[in-house]
Amino acid sequence: MSANPVFLDSGIFIAFLDRSDAFHGAAVDLFAAPPRRCFSSLAVVSETYGWFLHRLGEDAGRAFRLALADFTWLKLLPLDTEHHAAVLRKLERLRGHKLTYVDASSLVFLGQLRIGEVWSVDQDLAIEGARVVPRSA
Repeated sequence: MSANPVFLDSGIFIAFLDRSDAFHGAAVDLFAAPPRRCFSSLAVVSETYGWFLHRLGEDAGRAFRLALADFTWLKLLPLDTEHHAAVLRKLERLRGHKLTYVDASSLVFLGQLRIGEVWSVDQDLAIEGARVVPRSA
């Protein structure tokens, strides 16, 4: 179990719960031994729930909600108007990178909490130097 903090992005939740996902095996391995300090955000939860709901249906959305409740080792970071203002500044600073609001929000949290590792299935959150795992082949 690592002492370094990790941030979980929506894609890793999807890979963990969707057995047809190309990263499913890697996600299962990661979730088998989560670090002591694991974070995600309510923005990521919203994005992930919407993905399950609209692509796989209400039962899949519910399965995600139930799984999330079992992840007692995961701290969900709240959103407020100060965070929103920081996200807007981040989006402005990183114009041209086509970041989503949720990714910009995650980048703000990575900087504030000095998190250097992200569990994700894409490299969007590596833009400011975070290490993303698992790596694509």
